[in-house]
Amino acid sequence: MLWTDPFAPLFAQVPRTPAFLPPADVTVSDGDLVLTLDLPGLTADDVSIELVDGVLTVRGERKRPHLAEGTSWVQFERAFGSFARRIAVPKGVDADAIMASMDNGVLSLIVPKPERLKPKTIDIASGAERKEFETATA
Repeated sequence: MLWTDPFAPLFAQVPRTPAFLPPADVTVSDGDLVLTLDLPGLTADDVSIELVDGVLTVRGERKRPHLAEGTSWVQFERAFGSFARRIAVPKGVDADAIMASMDNGVLSLIVPKPERLKPKTIDIASGAERKEFETATA
Protein backbone atom coordinates (compact mmCIF):
# COMPACT_ATOMS: atom_id res chain seq x y z
CA MET A 1 0.00 0.00 0.00
CA LEU A 2 1.32 3.42 -0.93
CA TRP A 3 1.37 5.94 1.92
CA THR A 4 0.09 9.43 1.08
CA ASP A 5 0.51 12.46 3.25
CA PRO A 6 -2.94 13.71 4.36
CA PHE A 7 -1.52 17.25 4.59
CA ALA A 8 -0.10 17.29 1.03
CA PRO A 9 -3.09 19.19 -0.45
CA LEU A 10 -2.57 21.95 2.13
CA PHE A 11 1.11 22.35 1.32
CA ALA A 12 0.44 22.51 -2.40
CA GLN A 13 -1.51 25.73 -1.80
CA VAL A 14 1.33 27.45 0.07
CA PRO A 15 3.41 29.61 -2.30
CA ARG A 16 7.16 28.99 -2.41
CA THR A 17 9.15 31.24 -0.17
CA PRO A 18 11.48 33.63 -2.03
CA ALA A 19 15.19 33.98 -1.28
CA PHE A 20 16.12 35.06 2.22
CA LEU A 21 15.67 38.81 2.73
CA PRO A 22 15.88 39.70 6.41
CA PRO A 23 13.24 42.14 7.65
CA ALA A 24 14.61 45.47 8.85
CA ASP A 25 13.39 48.31 11.05
CA VAL A 26 14.87 51.81 10.87
CA THR A 27 14.33 54.48 13.51
CA VAL A 28 15.62 58.04 13.59
CA SER A 29 16.13 60.23 16.64
CA ASP A 30 17.75 63.61 17.18
CA GLY A 31 21.18 62.04 17.52
CA ASP A 32 21.25 58.87 15.45
CA LEU A 33 19.72 56.37 13.10
CA VAL A 34 19.16 52.80 14.33
CA LEU A 35 18.89 49.86 11.94
CA THR A 36 17.69 46.50 13.30
CA LEU A 37 17.63 43.30 11.22
CA ASP A 38 16.28 39.86 12.08
CA LEU A 39 18.90 37.26 11.11
CA PRO A 40 17.69 33.97 12.62
CA GLY A 41 20.31 31.25 12.70
CA LEU A 42 23.18 33.59 11.83
CA THR A 43 26.10 34.73 13.97
CA ALA A 44 28.27 37.84 13.73
CA ASP A 45 30.78 35.77 11.71
CA ASP A 46 28.12 35.18 9.03
CA VAL A 47 27.53 38.91 8.42
CA SER A 48 29.59 41.78 6.98
CA ILE A 49 28.84 45.50 7.17
CA GLU A 50 30.36 48.28 5.09
CA LEU A 51 29.79 51.95 4.38
CA VAL A 52 30.66 53.12 0.86
CA ASP A 53 29.60 56.39 -0.79
CA GLY A 54 26.81 57.06 1.71
CA VAL A 55 25.30 53.57 1.49
CA LEU A 56 25.40 51.21 4.47
CA THR A 57 25.33 47.58 3.28
CA VAL A 58 24.70 44.52 5.43
CA ARG A 59 25.58 41.24 3.66
CA GLY A 60 25.43 37.62 4.65
CA GLU A 61 24.19 34.19 3.81
CA ARG A 62 21.73 31.92 5.52
CA LYS A 63 22.69 28.39 4.48
CA ARG A 64 20.25 25.54 4.13
CA PRO A 65 21.11 22.78 6.63
CA HIS A 66 22.77 19.67 5.28
CA LEU A 67 20.68 16.53 5.52
CA ALA A 68 21.99 13.27 6.86
CA GLU A 69 22.52 10.50 4.35
CA GLY A 70 19.27 8.74 3.56
CA THR A 71 17.20 11.84 4.41
CA SER A 72 15.40 13.96 1.84
CA TRP A 73 13.30 17.10 1.88
CA VAL A 74 9.55 16.56 1.89
CA GLN A 75 8.58 20.18 2.49
CA PHE A 76 10.64 23.33 2.88
CA GLU A 77 9.29 26.83 3.39
CA ARG A 78 12.07 28.63 5.23
CA ALA A 79 14.10 30.99 3.06
CA PHE A 80 17.84 30.57 2.59
CA GLY A 81 20.53 32.17 0.47
CA SER A 82 22.73 35.23 0.20
CA PHE A 83 21.32 38.64 1.00
CA ALA A 84 22.34 42.29 0.95
CA ARG A 85 20.32 45.05 2.62
CA ARG A 86 21.28 48.60 1.68
CA ILE A 87 20.27 51.86 3.30
CA ALA A 88 21.35 55.35 2.32
CA VAL A 89 22.76 57.33 5.23
CA PRO A 90 23.21 61.10 5.49
CA LYS A 91 26.29 62.63 3.91
CA GLY A 92 29.13 63.03 6.39
CA VAL A 93 28.43 59.95 8.55
CA ASP A 94 31.64 58.82 10.28
CA ALA A 95 32.12 55.11 9.50
CA ASP A 96 34.32 54.71 12.59
CA ALA A 97 31.50 55.93 14.84
CA ILE A 98 28.98 53.29 13.68
CA MET A 99 28.34 50.67 16.35
CA ALA A 100 27.06 47.15 15.62
CA SER A 101 25.96 44.39 17.96
CA MET A 102 24.27 41.03 17.48
CA ASP A 103 22.24 39.18 20.07
CA ASN A 104 20.04 36.11 19.54
CA GLY A 105 19.98 36.58 15.76
CA VAL A 106 19.09 40.29 15.92
CA LEU A 107 21.63 42.70 14.43
CA SER A 108 21.49 46.30 15.66
CA LEU A 109 23.43 49.16 14.07
CA ILE A 110 23.65 52.64 15.56
CA VAL A 111 24.66 55.29 13.05
CA PRO A 112 25.37 58.68 14.67
CA LYS A 113 24.08 61.62 12.65
CA PRO A 114 26.65 64.10 11.40
CA GLU A 115 26.77 67.29 13.49
CA ARG A 116 25.27 69.31 10.63
CA LEU A 117 22.04 67.29 10.89
CA LYS A 118 21.61 67.40 14.64
CA PRO A 119 19.00 69.90 15.82
CA LYS A 120 20.39 73.09 17.30
CA THR A 121 18.52 75.27 19.75
CA ILE A 122 18.74 78.98 19.09
CA ASP A 123 18.32 81.27 22.07
CA ILE A 124 16.21 84.38 21.66
CA ALA A 125 17.74 87.46 23.23
CA SER A 126 15.69 90.29 24.67
CA GLY A 127 16.30 93.69 26.21
CA ALA A 128 19.93 94.46 27.11
CA GLU A 129 21.13 91.05 25.85
CA ARG A 130 19.91 91.87 22.36
CA LYS A 131 22.48 92.86 19.79
CA GLU A 132 21.50 95.68 17.50
CA PHE A 133 20.83 94.61 13.97
CA GLU A 134 22.82 96.49 11.40
CA THR A 135 20.68 98.03 8.76
CA ALA A 136 21.98 99.12 5.43
CA THR A 137 20.66 102.35 4.06
CA ALA A 138 20.91 103.18 0.42
